[in-house]
Amino acid sequence: MAKLKSLTLQNFRGFSDHKIEFGSETILIGKNNAGKTTVIEALRVLSVCQARIPTAVYEPVPAWLDGHCAGAGFHFSLETIDFGFSNIQHAYNSSQPAIIRAKSSNHTEVHIFLGRGPKEVFCQLQLSQRALVHSRAMASKSFGKVKVMPPVGSLLPHEKRISKERLSKYLNGYLAYRHFRNQLYERPADYRLFKKLLEDTWNGLAIQHFENDHGDGRNEFSLLVREGRFTSEISWHGHGLQAWMQTVWFLARNDKNSTVVLDEPDVYLHADLQRKLIKLIESLGFDQAIIATHSSEIIGDVPFNHVTVVQKRDRVSKPAEMANEIQTALKGMGSLHSIQLAKVAYHGLIFFVEGDDKPFLTDVAYKLGPRKFDAFSSMAIQEIKGKGNWEHAIGAGKALSQASSGEIRTALLLDRDFMLEHQVSDFQKKAARDGLILKIWRRKEIENYFICSKVIARFVSERAGLPINADQIESMIQTAEIALYDDLMLSISDVIQSDERGRISTKSAVQKAKSLIEERLGEGDKIRDIANGKDMVSNLSRQCQEEFGVSFNALNLCKSMRLEELPQEVTELVEALTQPKSLRVGEFD
Repeated sequence: MAKLKSLTLQNFRGFSDHKIEFGSETILIGKNNAGKTTVIEALRVLSVCQARIPTAVYEPVPAWLDGHCAGAGFHFSLETIDFGFSNIQHAYNSSQPAIIRAKSSNHTEVHIFLGRGPKEVFCQLQLSQRALVHSRAMASKSFGKVKVMPPVGSLLPHEKRISKERLSKYLNGYLAYRHFRNQLYERPADYRLFKKLLEDTWNGLAIQHFENDHGDGRNEFSLLVREGRFTSEISWHGHGLQAWMQTVWFLARNDKNSTVVLDEPDVYLHADLQRKLIKLIESLGFDQAIIATHSSEIIGDVPFNHVTVVQKRDRVSKPAEMANEIQTALKGMGSLHSIQLAKVAYHGLIFFVEGDDKPFLTDVAYKLGPRKFDAFSSMAIQEIKGKGNWEHAIGAGKALSQASSGEIRTALLLDRDFMLEHQVSDFQKKAARDGLILKIWRRKEIENYFICSKVIARFVSERAGLPINADQIESMIQTAEIALYDDLMLSISDVIQSDERGRISTKSAVQKAKSLIEERLGEGDKIRDIANGKDMVSNLSRQCQEEFGVSFNALNLCKSMRLEELPQEVTELVEALTQPKSLRVGEFD
């Protein structure tokens, strides 16, 4: 399915000519009046337009667009999203239409022209060869599927059944919350997923009964929800729960091939739910997610290059290249909140990682359940960017411990890489001496833990639409192991020579490396465990791309793993970190 690559706004509201770039996950931030809401409004217009494409009636460009575009297109209505046409043109420049241009990853484009009223709404579709679509037959290629979450509202105490036509018309409109129970009732498969997601993400909550024959006319819905000991109709519950239910329902009823868009979903949500929202979206495997937010909890729990700071004065808004861009933006939003320091104070632990371990561990924590995830996501996690910087963690740990009278402790996670046993022991002894809680992976690095033939087979099967079994993938893994064996042997021999400081020949180092590999294999490890994990996954991805047309990375595999498939060593680490007071200085298992 086509992902949204960029959105260009010309003469639209507060934007004269501005482009916003999108990735698979984009968090839009910015100070008030920066333009986030306008971007979401443009995406909402795009969503309505895309939904109209299958039934569009094509006609020539209308007179009000003379001189601005040529060729065929179609009209569509913005009635359901309550779109306001006042001040639509930038700086009151009504001589030019407002224009929304959406580019997709498959090189198709949607161009939307907006005039001075509801009748002046026109769309043109452009194929990758820059050819304009002038019939439904030409529009067979995907032009994207953007789905914007409707505004959240208080659920009606008495919601009556309405027609399916009316329900469909306002499913994504501004009145959607008034028909919430109708939507649940009319989409039973989506309702089952919604119920599971809701009960999995809200501690102590269960849907008790859902019926549609209440009220004097026997035409009202009743949705009884139990939270702890309290059971009542959902309209009697707090607005936070109602908002979460509407958010979960929006995610449950949209398919994976969608670009889901949420506008400030944090407004009614507790910090725990704000963090949980990101993992819920990621776990559902949408093609793309775009979230506009002020939440430091959401911002702090995604990689910094997933965050885009919207600024109208610039020509382009694109993903951040440095973490300090985000902190600067937070200050500009009026926040004095330091994301990491607030977490350190709350959790009493700062956790340093050598590389990109955080997204893997966060996903594992989410799979372990809401209690584990809430505890894990409240912890400050910081990269040291390489084993050579590990003493920075020691220094930071000592400073924080002194400043907090011992209340704040420091933990560090290191890749094993190709370290020799005495080198591992040296790290452990130094950690114990300097008051550092240390974990060193048994496998080479975190990516190695997600090389699983069953998981890869399922991931590729779902995307290729082919019945691929684990034996086929296992054969590919063995091929990759053979291809990487020599690199593994040479890497270990290099470490041996460096450790011996030139006192051993290359031939002897290679022989010793072979012996160490055989020793690990004799202990039950496999080449896939001790070779470079990133290279293993890259090799497997390349094989699957050539054979089945599907590629992947290690994080894709992590997210695809089911709870019972998670590696024990990884889950034990996450569980230990959620109970920081039980961790001891030195090595921990």
